[in-house]
Amino acid sequence: MSLYEFGPFQLDDARLLLLDRGTPLPIGPKVVETLLALIEHPGEVFPKGDLLARIWPEGYVDEANLAQNIYVLRKTLRARWEVEAIETIPRRGYRFAGSVVRRELARPEPATPSRRHVLPRWRGFAVAATSFALIAVFGGTKLASGIAPGHIIGANVTAQNERLYTIGRYYWNQRTKDGIAKSVEYFSRIVANDPNDARGYAGLALANAIMADYGYGNAPAKAAIARARSYAHKALSIDPNDGDAYAVLGMIASGTMKATPAQIARALADLRRAIALDPSSGSAHEWYGIALLQQGHVTDAYTELERAAQLDPLSVATTAWLGTTAYLERHYRDAIAYAQETLDLSPQRPDAYETLGLAYEALGDDVRAKATFQRMEAACVKCAPQAAALLAPIFARENRMAEARGELAIAQRNAKEVAPQDLAAAFEAVGDRETAMTWLRRSRLDNDYAAAYIAHDPRFAGFRKIVKSGA
Repeated sequence: MSLYEFGPFQLDDARLLLLDRGTPLPIGPKVVETLLALIEHPGEVFPKGDLLARIWPEGYVDEANLAQNIYVLRKTLRARWEVEAIETIPRRGYRFAGSVVRRELARPEPATPSRRHVLPRWRGFAVAATSFALIAVFGGTKLASGIAPGHIIGANVTAQNERLYTIGRYYWNQRTKDGIAKSVEYFSRIVANDPNDARGYAGLALANAIMADYGYGNAPAKAAIARARSYAHKALSIDPNDGDAYAVLGMIASGTMKATPAQIARALADLRRAIALDPSSGSAHEWYGIALLQQGHVTDAYTELERAAQLDPLSVATTAWLGTTAYLERHYRDAIAYAQETLDLSPQRPDAYETLGLAYEALGDDVRAKATFQRMEAACVKCAPQAAALLAPIFARENRMAEARGELAIAQRNAKEVAPQDLAAAFEAVGDRETAMTWLRRSRLDNDYAAAYIAHDPRFAGFRKIVKSGA
């Protein structure tokens, strides 16, 4: 038997226990086995497919399980160790980046049962029911293998559709182009299995709403919004109490640029109704929180987004918005934690890099702030102008004015790709307050959330009285 030591941790491979200075940590054996696979070969990339085959040799399991295990491990390690030990290698797999010492221990007598006997590998539903990761991701939903789509009969339809909906929601929560496409596949299979299952239409409404919001797909945003609205009404025609459908309708209305007071009131009413129908809906709480933020109610928005994150910890968008709102509430260390969790789930999400860098900046840590904005630039090529606007004030504070103006020039040449308030901060940093005020006024015209940023972002403390007076 072996004992692996890294940071304050020890991993007992015979008992599949992770210990913090000798104290066992309450994480499931599948999660520990995932960590064991990585630390057996530190520094090497472990492909996702190989990890899935090793941790779940029993048969079908979705990649969602592996993502959840990695998420739990990162959160557990980060809470006790300052090293970012598990790295995501895009499109390949994961790598353990920490230093590991392996010690061989004498096996006690009588011999400890092998891992195979301690953790019997049942097949089929038993594995899904006992797996910590499956319970965490799917809320106890059983994943069946060997049931082909389109060949479900009798009572199996309801169980299979529950499974399809849960997996579809997992991919939908990623908010990536590929994730949304996969969610559409799962939601469409629900409709194919049972055209009278409202969840399929509600899921398709959710997916199309995100397509419109993020600009995914070839169709114009208006077409995606129309589809989302149509699917939501179809779901409500089947089940008048479908909370997801009301949440989509509220999200669409609140996200309309320059919505009228009547549209905002209707949006908030639909979102409150969605929450009343399903208090456990993370997406309803998330969109309600975002709508409140849009209206400048930052503290109330923070409360709703915290609730959403508790209900749906794997939602990338929820955690990202929670980080942004924590920053605006001046909970900078919380903002850093939420931004890091977002990047664990979605390593290329630019708004999380921005929140992370701005929170470091607010704490006076320009070294980490600069490194974060540079990582943002590397992770998202189209985000280079936005990163440049964020880097300019840091170079200015370092009295490297030529570099500050160089970054500002990049941002200004690509102004359509940069948030107006960030351009305002960059111009202020190089001493051009008049142009800064011009961009700050423009931000109020172009950005529905500008009032919240101007009122709470520490970068604009010197502008607030001027903006408030309407000058």
